[in-house]
Amino acid sequence: MQKELDYKENQQFHFNIIVPVFNSEKYLEKCINSIIKQSYKNFTVKIVDDCSTDSTFEIASKICANYKNFDVFTNSRRLGALNNISKLLGFSVKDPSNTIDILIDGDDYLYSGDVLSIICEKYLKTNCLITYGSHLSSKGVQGKKYPWLIRNFNLYRKYFWYASHLRTFRHDLWLSLNPNDLLDKNGKYFSVAWDLAIMFPMLEMAGNRQEFMQDLLYVYNDQNPISDHKIRRKEQLLAAKEIRRKKRYKEKTFLKVCYL
Repeated sequence: MQKELDYKENQQFHFNIIVPVFNSEKYLEKCINSIIKQSYKNFTVKIVDDCSTDSTFEIASKICANYKNFDVFTNSRRLGALNNISKLLGFSVKDPSNTIDILIDGDDYLYSGDVLSIICEKYLKTNCLITYGSHLSSKGVQGKKYPWLIRNFNLYRKYFWYASHLRTFRHDLWLSLNPNDLLDKNGKYFSVAWDLAIMFPMLEMAGNRQEFMQDLLYVYNDQNPISDHKIRRKEQLLAAKEIRRKKRYKEKTFLKVCYL
């Protein structure tokens, strides 16, 4: 009986998992199955196919049809990953401070079946607002924690980029982000380097309520031939410079929630 009560208590956070995909037919099944097998079950998944020209949408629809907590969307025209993420995170959330958003690329996958449990424990024990961490790629295990000096003086935009996979954040933190900061100088969503546009503002608002996940949680597919770093590297660098020049956010106070 006590074990059952502990299990229910540790399922308090709801995970809102967002999966943008484009031409990922070779990888998507592994991605979805890595979510399905999670031991922590209090989650919903929104997959959006951005006008793929392969069988991505059909694969997603077939697998997810068996699970009520999975929704699959498709676009009539290409919007780009950041536009899709913003739209899906714009869905109404009942309890933002108890909802944790997770971003997973459709050609990547979660490292084990305990990923959500590990993240939940971290949020419960530390009252953090945002996490980033270690991931596995063709180069081996990668990931570093921002140094104390960078965190304390809010210097993320002037430092190396460390806020990599797996990226998670409380939904109330996301809601505090100014949507205009997701747009480039032409008023369009950043089509590359969009992870910087998302993470910099939230790291700045979170202050020291952020955590680096030492546990290996994510497998990053850096061998996908259509990855931005392979075919749009110059655009990535230019977008990153523009994002880094945007005004820094000030640290903000958020509700503390803890069940332990």
